[in-house]
Amino acid sequence: MGCILSSEKSEDLSPTSAGGDEVYVYVPGFRTPKYVDLKGVLQGSVSADLASRLHLLRSQVLIASAQNTPASKSKRKKLHQDSATAANLEKALKNYLPVLLGFVTGGEKLSSGLVFEWTNVEDEKKETALGSVYYELLSVLHLLGVLALHEANTFLTPRSPQEGFIPKVTEESKRNAIEILLKAASYFECAIRAVLPSTPEAIKAKLPADLSESMLRAMEHQALGQGVEVQLGFAVDNLKASLAVKRRLSCEHAKVWEEANEKIGRVPLADGWREKHQLFMRWKLLEAKAGAYCFHGLILDEGYEENSHAQALVCLKAADNYLKESQRTRIDFGNSELLTKLPPVWGHMKYLLEKIPRETLSKARIFRENYRTEKLPRTLPKLPDFPLALTADPYDLPPVDLAWEKESGYEGIPSLTPDVPSFLAKRDLNPKNSGIKSDLRRARPMSPPLIVTPDMVQAR
Repeated sequence: MGCILSSEKSEDLSPTSAGGDEVYVYVPGFRTPKYVDLKGVLQGSVSADLASRLHLLRSQVLIASAQNTPASKSKRKKLHQDSATAANLEKALKNYLPVLLGFVTGGEKLSSGLVFEWTNVEDEKKETALGSVYYELLSVLHLLGVLALHEANTFLTPRSPQEGFIPKVTEESKRNAIEILLKAASYFECAIRAVLPSTPEAIKAKLPADLSESMLRAMEHQALGQGVEVQLGFAVDNLKASLAVKRRLSCEHAKVWEEANEKIGRVPLADGWREKHQLFMRWKLLEAKAGAYCFHGLILDEGYEENSHAQALVCLKAADNYLKESQRTRIDFGNSELLTKLPPVWGHMKYLLEKIPRETLSKARIFRENYRTEKLPRTLPKLPDFPLALTADPYDLPPVDLAWEKESGYEGIPSLTPDVPSFLAKRDLNPKNSGIKSDLRRARPMSPPLIVTPDMVQAR
C-alpha cells in the first residue's frame, strides 16, 4: 500500500476504460442448479403427488435461473429484463423452500438417495454434487442473497428519466437499494444462523467456497457495508447532518469493510475470482478509511486538547493517502479478469475526492503558521469504535408445507417458535441489545443536528 503518513504528492488517477457492466454493488455471479430427477429418486419414499410437486418447483427454479443468465438478455432491454427475471427466480426459490424444508424437519429418512448438484462461481471446482438437503438449503439462500445484491446494483445504476436527459439515481432508488441490501444480508445471515449449525460435519467439509461460513459472513458484511455507503451519501448531501454524524457513519463504514476483508481472506477462492473479489473488498475498505480519517481529523482539529491539531493533520494526510490508494485499487479492480466497466465516482466519494486534498493542504499550511510547537504523532491515531447501527431484520425460513403432514413416515418435530422449523430454535431467542439504531438506518429524513456534549468531547 505504501506509507500512509507519506507526503502530499498529486498523481494522475484517471480511470481506464473497461468493458462489461458498471459495478456499483459487486455481484460475484449466480450459482445455478443442475437437473435432478426428483420423481424418479423419490419414488416409493414419498407420495407421487409430493414427488411431482417437488420436481415441478425445482424445475421452475432451473428455468428461472437459465433466464437470469446475462447471455439471455439484450443490452437495450437489460435493466427491464433483469428486474423481471430476477423477480421470477426469487418467486420460484421461495415457492420451493417450504416443500424442501420437510426433509429436515421430520422427513430425513425420506431423503435417502437424493443428490443435489449446483454449478459454482468462486470455487476451484466448477460443480459440486452432495447428497444433503442442507446443501440444497444453503444453495437456495445463497442464490437469494446474490439476487438481492444484483437488484441493489440495478437500483444504483443511473437511468435517464426520458430520452435525452442525463442518467441519474433518484433518492427513492437509493432508499430502495438500502432495503434490498439489508434483505441480502438477512439471507446470508440466515444461512449461517439457521442452516450451517445443523449441517453434518462431513457435508460442511465438502461445501464449495461459495457456501463456506467465512464467505457467507463476508457477503453479509459486504451487503451491510454497501448499505452504509449509501447512508453516508445521504448524510454528506444533507446540510443538517453534523460532522459527528458523518464521522460515526464513516467509522462504521470502515469497521464493516475491515470485517468483510478479514473474512474473505480466509476463503480458498479460485484464482480468477480471488483477485477480482478481493480487489473489490480492498477498494471499498480504502475508500471507507479515507472517509473515516477525514471526518475524524476534522473533528480533532476543532478540539483544544494537547497536540489535537497535529493529530488532525496526521489523520488528514492518512485520508489523502488512503484516497489515492483507493483510486489505484479501483482501476486494478476494473482491469482484472473478468473486465468490468468502472462506474463514475458517485455518492460521498464524489464529495471526498474534492474535500480531502483541499482540507489536507489547508490544514498543513495553518499548522505550519500557527501550531509548529505541537509534535506530530509517530503513529496514526485510532478511529473511534462505534457499533454498527445498520442491521438487517432476521430472515426466518417459512413454515413447512402442509402437504408433508399427509406423508407416511413423516415425523414432524415440534418447534420452540411458531411457524418456524425446529432447527431454527437453536438461535438465541433473547439476543443482547445491539445498541441504538442509527437515525439513517432506513435512509429516512435526518433528525436535527447532533449536539456535541462534554462527554462526547472527552470520548474523542
